[in-house]
Amino acid sequence: MRVEAGTHLIIDAFCCPYRIGERRGALKLLRSVEEDMLLMWDRGLHSFKMFNAAIKKKCHILGRVPAHVKFEIVKTFPDGSYLSWIAPDGKSRKKGATRLPVRVIEYIVEENGVEKVYRLITDLMDVVTFPALLLAREYHQRWEAENTLDELKVHLNGRKTPIRSKNPREVVQEIYGWLLAHYCIRFLMFQSASVAGISPLRLSFTGSLQVLKRAVPV
Repeated sequence: MRVEAGTHLIIDAFCCPYRIGERRGALKLLRSVEEDMLLMWDRGLHSFKMFNAAIKKKCHILGRVPAHVKFEIVKTFPDGSYLSWIAPDGKSRKKGATRLPVRVIEYIVEENGVEKVYRLITDLMDVVTFPALLLAREYHQRWEAENTLDELKVHLNGRKTPIRSKNPREVVQEIYGWLLAHYCIRFLMFQSASVAGISPLRLSFTGSLQVLKRAVPV
């Protein structure tokens, strides 16, 4: 299956090496997951423990899989996705865990003229209600959150020490100011796009930030 890049697909990678500590932290964050939510994660967080823990929370999963992880094709669905299994790791197996069924979705995204293969796993088996193309598009929407973090950490702040305050109260105050500044820029972008009759997604955050910096005297 091929997914054509469009305004609704964010295909530029925003990746960093995942450490073991981040995997453990992600497992702890599952306490905030509620039933029937759709939980997405990047390939660095893929593991049987993550999948199994999410299933126990009764939420749904849509996660990217690293290239080295292989899956057996048990049954092919009409939309090109297929049924497979995710096997437990050694520690989980000793605790009585058994393999779990997964649906694998493979597709190609063309990025700057280069074809890039993506693989997702999900527990959503209804191919009529949740066709592969729909899930692939929804997964790529998650990059909007990554882009927002990039806007905050890299472009809006850009300091080696993001938070300068040393007292908890001032830390909270500084973070609120940081988030409000980002909201104000994004709101101005929305207003500008509305006046021009275009989608706000067509406006560059960094470009808008530079315009505001030139307009506001220091």
